[in-house]
Amino acid sequence: MNSRERYLRAIHFARPDRVPLMHRTLPGAFHHYGQALADLYRRYPSDVMGVGFGETVDEEQGIYLGKTDEWGCVWDSLTDDYLGRVIDPPLANWESLDSYRFPDPLYGLGKLEQGLEKVRADDHQHFVTAGFGHLWHRINYLRGFENSLLDVMDDREELYYLRDRITDLLVKRIEKLAEHRDLIDAVVLNDDWGNQDRLQVRPEYWRKIFKPAYRRQVEAAHAGGQLASMHTDGQTRDIIPDLIEIGLDEINPQIYCMDVEELGREFEGKVCFRADLDRQYTLPFGTPAEVEAHVLRAFEAFGRHDGGYIGYGQIGTDVPMRNGEAMLATICGLRY
Repeated sequence: MNSRERYLRAIHFARPDRVPLMHRTLPGAFHHYGQALADLYRRYPSDVMGVGFGETVDEEQGIYLGKTDEWGCVWDSLTDDYLGRVIDPPLANWESLDSYRFPDPLYGLGKLEQGLEKVRADDHQHFVTAGFGHLWHRINYLRGFENSLLDVMDDREELYYLRDRITDLLVKRIEKLAEHRDLIDAVVLNDDWGNQDRLQVRPEYWRKIFKPAYRRQVEAAHAGGQLASMHTDGQTRDIIPDLIEIGLDEINPQIYCMDVEELGREFEGKVCFRADLDRQYTLPFGTPAEVEAHVLRAFEAFGRHDGGYIGYGQIGTDVPMRNGEAMLATICGLRY
């Protein structure tokens, strides 16, 4: 069974030979650990290849002071472990909206083509995911985070316009990805909606303003013959039923911000969980034995239906190699 079949079987609850594994690495970890990390990944290879449109500000490569992206957002960063922050939001004042020029929807197409060449060279043996941009994050970048929250509270008409223009662009990118449905298995929606203990906005606001836009993206993916996955960090328990309702095939929540067992009782078997392991405490500060127990706890919550669980945990500069190995070895040893 190759990696692609393994992952597809897990998503469709069709009993793969083992739990699939997806790597997640902060750029700083490659700089920090070098060959040791490369050797670790060679021992426990990922079942996933990722492609996507290129960005001037590239999360996989780190960013630098003063860099401007295609949307006119100026960025600053203190570390290559994280994307950074926008220091000059181009729509901080709504008065700028009339003169603002949205980017070409297909910017960064060259990087997508480079990624697809690697998929072809691999003979599509891996499950292939494609990133295509953000909605909520992009609103934050354009308006500033505090302004974005106030816009939601005030139910600003301009917010709906901005939502729709960004969503139109994202749907065009999804439609472009569908031209490569023979090489790309799933598109990945990517927006962090949770704080540590609750949603960033009230659930009813999220459902009114943002749920329709995510539904459009999922429907566009399915219309193009591709699966739809969504990553969203933080405490997002209140909207998980909504994410399932709009048709997502896989969700990647930060499960250890929530009650893992309760999530399992409520949602196991209803959608595939690419369950984000605890990068705040267990992976950086636990022992290898605690990391192993941590992985098993997630698997017990979501992996009891001949699929439905993808092994996934982030390695940054604060995660000791022994813990990274304990995580990967445990995931690769799991059987449904």
